[in-house]
Amino acid sequence: MKTGAFSLPAHRTGLQQIHGFSVGRGVDPAFLSGLPHRFFLILLLTILNLAPFAFAQLDVFHLRDGTTFSGNIVDETPDGYRTLLQTESPPIMTNVPVRSVRYVVYGTPQKARVNLELDHIARTLNARDPATVRFLPTEAFGEAVKEAVQSAHTRIWILAYFISGGSHETIQAIYDTVREKARNGLDALVISEFGKGTPMPIRNATLNYANTLEEDGVTVRFIQEYRTMHKKVILVDHDKVLLGSANLTGVGVSYSDEFSVLIQSDPFAGQVEADINRILKKSMPVDELDY
Repeated sequence: MKTGAFSLPAHRTGLQQIHGFSVGRGVDPAFLSGLPHRFFLILLLTILNLAPFAFAQLDVFHLRDGTTFSGNIVDETPDGYRTLLQTESPPIMTNVPVRSVRYVVYGTPQKARVNLELDHIARTLNARDPATVRFLPTEAFGEAVKEAVQSAHTRIWILAYFISGGSHETIQAIYDTVREKARNGLDALVISEFGKGTPMPIRNATLNYANTLEEDGVTVRFIQEYRTMHKKVILVDHDKVLLGSANLTGVGVSYSDEFSVLIQSDPFAGQVEADINRILKKSMPVDELDY
């Protein structure tokens, strides 16, 4: 087995039966023996009673090797997810190592709220504003940006380390939509990095595409400071913000292992607007760049 890989346990091979359940080899015996007998009995009875309903809304594991599978997470530790897997025979309880997991999509919002301790985090941050958040891995980010700009009514503001069209069909579709909406009067703004530490091929490609965008009415500005403007943020209308690790490039929406989010929240979008306006004040047009 490769480091970080996880293989689903064989249906009957190498498994112990425990009160009608199979426990995979991934389960730590010390964990089982360390449980008080009464607690362990209650745990098993609870699982048995809930078994008909346990797989109604499954959690989905996306593994680092590119595969996926579904199960019901019943406990999480720093090292793994104790997960109930549905099989043709009695369900299998197994341990999924954290190191093999790229990300997990919980079966219900309520379960995500509890397992990720979102209420505790909100209290700690004194966050009271409601928001809808979508987690976006690599390909999903590109599709979400495309949908967001297509639905834009008033503005599309973009902070990007690197801008270039034509490198990927999704990126081309995004910028084509931005250009079309700018021609129709929508407020379209792009701010990109142009520091002396940025490689020359990137700077040249950025300059060339900046001219293309400006011809269609998109406002393009650059940051040229001692600090690199490395933000990747897209603000759409008054309530949608996309941000994360992905650059708005073909690599960022198809090849790299990226993770971004789409946040729908008027108050949060207002904070992002203020940050973009702060950066805009320090930016400059193409004809003022030092290169």
